[in-house]
This record gives sequence, C-alpha cells and structure tokens, in this order.
Amino acid sequence: MNSSTTSSMRVYKDMPVWVVEDHHDVLPYIYRAIGSRYLPIRNIAMVHLDSHPDLLIPVNMPADTVFDKEELFSELSIENWIMPVVYAGHLSNVVWLHPYWAQQIAEGEHKIFVGKDSSTTTIRVTSKDDYFLSDGLYVPEGHLENKKPFQLDVIKVNSVENQRKQEEISEECAAKRVKLQQAGDIENTGVSCEKKEETVGSSIANCRTETAGGSNFTDSSHCPDSSSKASNESSAGSGSENERSQTTDAVKKILTVIQQTDAYILDIDLDFFSCKNPFKEMYTQVIHFVLHTYVHNLQKICILYSRCSQH
Repeated sequence: MNSSTTSSMRVYKDMPVWVVEDHHDVLPYIYRAIGSRYLPIRNIAMVHLDSHPDLLIPVNMPADTVFDKEELFSELSIENWIMPVVYAGHLSNVVWLHPYWAQQIAEGEHKIFVGKDSSTTTIRVTSKDDYFLSDGLYVPEGHLENKKPFQLDVIKVNSVENQRKQEEISEECAAKRVKLQQAGDIENTGVSCEKKEETVGSSIANCRTETAGGSNFTDSSHCPDSSSKASNESSAGSGSENERSQTTDAVKKILTVIQQTDAYILDIDLDFFSCKNPFKEMYTQVIHFVLHTYVHNLQKICILYSRCSQH
C-alpha cells in the first residue's frame, strides 16, 4: 500500500483469506474490506489467477446498479463480476495470469475505458478485443459517460513441471521407438508412445482444449522419431532459460502494477490449475442421453414388431 493512504487505512492483524464456491461470491468480502477501511475505496489492483478472465459485463444491467451493492450482488455471476467493480471506481488495474491453454484475450497490456453507454445506460468498454466484441460490449469512447481508465495486463504462465514431463516423455518415446524399429515392430511404436502420453502426460495433451470461448487445439500426443532426440536434449537448456526469463518478466510486470496502486488483492480460482473441459462433459452427457433414448425407443419398436408378427 502506498504511503499516501497508509495513515488513514486499517491493517489486518493476520492476512485474511476468503474461500468461496462461486467466484463472484468473493465480492461481498471485498466490499466489506473497503467499507471497514482495510482496502482503499479506489485505485486497487487485482492479481487474478484464473483460466477465465471473468471480465464480461451483465449485458442489460443499468450502470447505476453498481451504487446499490445488494442489487449489484444479485445481478452478478462467475463470468462478469470484475468490470462492474471497475466502473464503480474501486479497481483500476487487473493482472490476469492464465495457463497456457486459456487464450480468451490477447497477451499484453490493454489500456481501455469502462463507462456508461449514453444510449443504453449500461456498462460498456472501449476495447475491441474479440472477447468483448463477441458479447457486444464495445462502444466508442465518445459514447461513454462517467468513464474510468482501466489497465488490463494479460500474462501467460507456462507450467515448468509439465514442460519437464513432456521432455522426459519425448526422450523415453524416442528411445523406445529405436528399440521397436530395430525389432521390426513399427506398427506398435506409435501405440506404445501414445499410451505413455495418455498415462503420464495426459495433463499436457488435454490442456490444449480451451474450455470457454477458446480458439486453440494442438495435438501433442504423437512421439518424435529417433533423430529428434538429440535436438530435444540440446533445446532443454535453452527451454529452461526461456521459462526463467518469462517468469522474471511476469514478476516484474506484477510488481510494476501493484507499486502504482494503493493496495492489491490476490485472487485465485482453482481452475487455474485444472485442465478440465466442462463443455466436453456436457456434450458427452447429451450424447449419452440421445443414445439411451434411441436404444430405449428401438427396444419398444422391436417389442411392438414382435407382437405384431405373432398376430
């Protein structure tokens, strides 16, 4: 917290940690901290670890709803709870740290305005990123009233552990390929490696699918041939250096942001660490229901046909 606000702010004896089920349910605790002067009323930064940005806006919610906190809380859900707080003037910066498989918003620094659309009286933004355009949330700056400057920094976090596992799997698969080729069992080479990818590195392969509004799928389940083993070994060192450099850059960026604000909130959604694809499960359930219904109806038809044949 900056010295300009330290004198007037209260300090927690112990660092508070709030755990909630739905992400937006943390907002009452943040407002309570603001109201009791543990957080300043404005110029707060949020370091947001999540596989989703949560930066959408309730499309039809009047902008003035943000000044009635009880009504505001009833309007919000897990994907749209941050931007209303920006318009209310409390948050000025958000650093979104996301896993490498979540790519909803372009990497880098986004400086935009959040304000009230003069024609609809709803909250809108000046960002033309696809994430906002897809929900019709963009308006030109001239259409905004009571606009607030907002800085969003999007930083990808690569998993060093997954990278190390992938390198180990690649080397083992390469060695196994050589042995199988020498034995003449070319057909089972890819199968053996694929099973290894699924059992040991499934988190790497499965994480490639974006869970919501995603745009990227990469198949990493195939194995390199024997000639790639040397290149994998030679690139391991440079890969580690690159990981350390990216981590250092991310930390520097976070420090720069929070040093410019009066206080900051560390916000962690556990799906930052997850590769689960809820939409895949939803579609699987639908397909299961359709097939079950089809089989059930087919059984009825067969029974009816059998009875008709008997008569």
